[in-house]
Amino acid sequence: MIETQTISPPIFKELANLKVLLAEDNEVNQLLAKNILQHWGVQSKTATTGNQVLDLMNQEDFDIVLMDIQMPEKSGIEAAFEIRHLADPRKKNIPIIALTANALKGEEKKYIAVGIDDFLTKPFKQEDLYEVIINVMNSRKEYCSNTMENFELHQKGIALMEKLYDLSYIKDLAGNNPAFIESLIKIFIETTPGDSTEMVKLCNEKKWEDVSKMAHKLKSTIDSLRLDAIKDDIRTIEADAKSKVNLDQVIKLVAKVDRIIADTTLQLKQDFNL
Repeated sequence: MIETQTISPPIFKELANLKVLLAEDNEVNQLLAKNILQHWGVQSKTATTGNQVLDLMNQEDFDIVLMDIQMPEKSGIEAAFEIRHLADPRKKNIPIIALTANALKGEEKKYIAVGIDDFLTKPFKQEDLYEVIINVMNSRKEYCSNTMENFELHQKGIALMEKLYDLSYIKDLAGNNPAFIESLIKIFIETTPGDSTEMVKLCNEKKWEDVSKMAHKLKSTIDSLRLDAIKDDIRTIEADAKSKVNLDQVIKLVAKVDRIIADTTLQLKQDFNL
């Protein structure tokens, strides 16, 4: 719950005309937060799932993200992590403030590791929100994926995220034989990222039938490792690329699949010391 309290206009006039992306699935918290922002003269749009956050980030320009940590489909941590790896420099460097009901010690390390600038524990007052927004706006950071610092950020973020894969099917198939499981993981690492990169290349070249064929090839691997985040997406790519429909969506989904496979590969390398 968010506590509301009247603040005199001179205090928050610096925030007027900002455009805020509010990521919040609780309707009461949505209403209270939107009321505060409207009172301040701030424009806002609301996303109720992690996937909606990323869709809106790709479609529009915002000045700041207020990110609820517990959201359906994709958590605030996962959404923030993906924002930090967007291609557009302005979008990837947008200030992100986590809104969380979880005040457990050590949680802030997880937020920082994925590129969240600051956080606010719910319930909070208007003054608290104002102060943290001003602080992050005045200390803008650049998240450049070419720097060692952000390569380490990427690795830490992957390690702290929930596992993208599930080996239960493979373990059952392998009779829980560790050597066999590791050999399958090595094959995934050696081949699957290359296939995904090839699918991106074919997509850029608009070779839609070949994109569909590559999606079909990747589908069984994605199913075997239970990559549920892209299970439906790879099927949509296969069908729509073959039919040459919804191609703008196909392009976005191909990029998403490539990103998830890259992140899964890094997780597997870390988990199996490969």
